[in-house]
Amino acid sequence: GQLISTLKPNTGTLVLLGAIAKPLNLPAFGLLFSGTRVEGSLIGGCGQTQEMLEFCHENKIAPSFEIISAKEAEGALHKLHEGAAGAKRFVIKMDTLKQM
Repeated sequence: GQLISTLKPNTGTLVLLGAIAKPLNLPAFGLLFSGTRVEGSLIGGCGQTQEMLEFCHENKIAPSFEIISAKEAEGALHKLHEGAAGAKRFVIKMDTLKQM
């Protein structure tokens, strides 16, 4: 709900890329009366990805992530599945694969 209030009336669009751990509750009347939109895609194209990266750079937005070893991957997947990781993403350090 709070995200919708940050969008510019009549032209604002909330774009969801990829899946989220928990259902997103959106205020139907807030969308209707503000003229904003919600769109989604499992992946973004090259142009959309470039635009998103430039926007994030200009607005100093950085992802929340944790670098893990390959041995920690299964636990990280469980956290994501259970919604216990929040918005955090996990990056597997590739040189730890040989330790498996």
